[in-house]
Amino acid sequence: MLLTETDIARDGSFGRRWLAVTERRVMTLPDEAQPRGPELELPLKALKSVRSTHLIGRVALEAETDGERVEVVQGSNTHSAKFSKIARSLNDACKDGKELEFDIEEEEQTHCPQCGRLLPEKGSFCPACLKKWEVVRRFWHYLRPHWQMVLAIMGLIMVGTGFRLAPPYLIKILVDDVLGAGGGARMLLYVVLALVGVHLGGVGTDIVRGRLSAWLGSRIIHELRFDVYQAIQGLSLKRHDKTETGALMSRLTNDTSMLNWMFTDAGIIMLPSLLQLAGICVVLLIMKWWLALLVLIPTPGVVFLMAWFHRRLHRLYHSLYQRRAKMGARAQDSIAGIRVVKAFSQEPREVDYFGERSAEYYRAAYKSEATWATVYPAIAFIITLGTYLVWYFGGLSVLRQDPTFSLGTLMAFIGYLAMFYGPLHMLTHFSNHVNRAVTAAQRLFEITDADQEVYDDPRAKAVPQIEGGIQLKNVHFGYVKDRPVLKGLELDIEPGEMIGLVGKSGAGKTTMCNLVCRFYDVDEGRILLDGTDVRQVKLRDLRRQIGIVPQDCFLFNGTIAENISYAKPGATHEEVIWAATAANAHGFIMRLTDGYDTLAGERGTHLSAGEKQRIAIARAILHGPKILILDEATSSVDTETEALIQEALARLVKGRTTFAIAHRLSTLRNADRLLVIEEGKQAELGTHEELMAEGGTYKRLVEMQSELSSVTAVGG
Repeated sequence: MLLTETDIARDGSFGRRWLAVTERRVMTLPDEAQPRGPELELPLKALKSVRSTHLIGRVALEAETDGERVEVVQGSNTHSAKFSKIARSLNDACKDGKELEFDIEEEEQTHCPQCGRLLPEKGSFCPACLKKWEVVRRFWHYLRPHWQMVLAIMGLIMVGTGFRLAPPYLIKILVDDVLGAGGGARMLLYVVLALVGVHLGGVGTDIVRGRLSAWLGSRIIHELRFDVYQAIQGLSLKRHDKTETGALMSRLTNDTSMLNWMFTDAGIIMLPSLLQLAGICVVLLIMKWWLALLVLIPTPGVVFLMAWFHRRLHRLYHSLYQRRAKMGARAQDSIAGIRVVKAFSQEPREVDYFGERSAEYYRAAYKSEATWATVYPAIAFIITLGTYLVWYFGGLSVLRQDPTFSLGTLMAFIGYLAMFYGPLHMLTHFSNHVNRAVTAAQRLFEITDADQEVYDDPRAKAVPQIEGGIQLKNVHFGYVKDRPVLKGLELDIEPGEMIGLVGKSGAGKTTMCNLVCRFYDVDEGRILLDGTDVRQVKLRDLRRQIGIVPQDCFLFNGTIAENISYAKPGATHEEVIWAATAANAHGFIMRLTDGYDTLAGERGTHLSAGEKQRIAIARAILHGPKILILDEATSSVDTETEALIQEALARLVKGRTTFAIAHRLSTLRNADRLLVIEEGKQAELGTHEELMAEGGTYKRLVEMQSELSSVTAVGG
């Protein structure tokens, strides 16, 4: 039985409603304490088909009964995947007599479970409910290996604080015991030398502490940045598909830089300031407790104001970071696609788009900084009120010749007061940086905490060698869960067999290969490698056995030799040349100015499409996989280059299980079998001759391409 909640009421307004499915019927129930009965009730045996239908801003579950279509229930788009699974299970039960099975996963949260606010991204954290100290606590993981350095810095902070607290007391001695009481030139010299000495001691301590803090901060930021980058590399393709590259780059660079203050500025400024404040409070209370209380009167007001203002600042800075990431993502997309931009003369349009993003960032930056600029002067004024109180009441004590409060004591008090308000000013300003840094830290932890959607099962086994047999058993998959691409695909492939994949764009050819590589995991069914579910094979072992020659070959901005040996970093120069020769690439490489040391350029821009394709083939040959995927490997090259690539591919596929995707069907005639995919299902399977004899979809496609080639030849 299934009982699940939806969020659209019967009248179309937002409201809770329930969908119930039993072995005999489908019902919808209102959300009432004492429901009068089902709003809708359909016998299960009366259902002909059930489907999930997208409406404007919502999704509906519809059922067909004896030619009549009935809307069962509606929900917001967050329920689309759930409705799709319910419809599939009901269809299986109605048509094939299968048992009802519901595997309804919880959807990613879109609202904060605590305050109900809309989250910035699905499944992300709520800026308003973020626990700042919980984020700070997590940094202990990075501090713990360097605990000796932390102790050394803390010791130096304490010594430095002692040096800084000494001068005002020495000034008291100078005023009362030397200048006021005629202590003489020798005593004056001693006191001045003592002042110079403590000042030099403080400077030396600060230099050593600052250098150690800078090393520790840089080291920890390096470790954090490395962990974030490692986490980005570990994210599944599905997560990368949903996240802009510029947004990830913003987190990797800007957010990690923002955290630098936590370990450098905090060690150099914040912790010494806190210790200095504590020391000054003790000294002031000893010198004149009632006057010290006057100094501390404004402090609670400052603390209250900062606590009240903290939440608003945090939300403002989170919004600021989001807009900065969007601005960076837009700029990166435009720069990466600059050839397309210039080809269509869209520079003004891109400038306008970037201007809009930059303006959003400017408005968010202005709002946050202007808010802080308004509050900070008010805080500064409250703080300085204590100075005026000390001058007045302390001055009265001196004028009245209070024996416990001399002029030297007043001067020392004023000196300590200046030392007290300086760090207090700084700490109030630091709350601004705290908000920024904690927000940045949480954004980084979102990446490091992200679950990999494709991962090694704890029971996965190592498979260093494979035969290459692959079986697809009732495979269902969709990039969006309620829009399946593959629908029950079945296929058995023998080791070393070459399978040509045929079908129109979007039929599921590349998706099928992605599932074999485990770039994504199947939604239903299984893919077996030599009889073992690929999810039970260690991912690294699986990928080591697979080579890919894509349509759009990506080359790194390194040398040609480095690109060929990318899959085998320890390859010798002789092995690289052997692979390039087998790929018919050695000839054109040697004609380049620097040969194998020639830089390929960003994304291989220094090479032609055919040259990049042959480099990719050489990379696959050197990798030596047992399973090979050729995705439109000759689609964008001229006839002469295609002949060279086909010759190289013929060498590459020998003894390897091969999937070849091509819209140019003439390139698939040498395949052992051809699989025609239509709407995610197997339409035809057989050799070229068998499918031509059947006169089905494959023959129609071949004839259409032959006619098109004839027309092109006449028109050319």
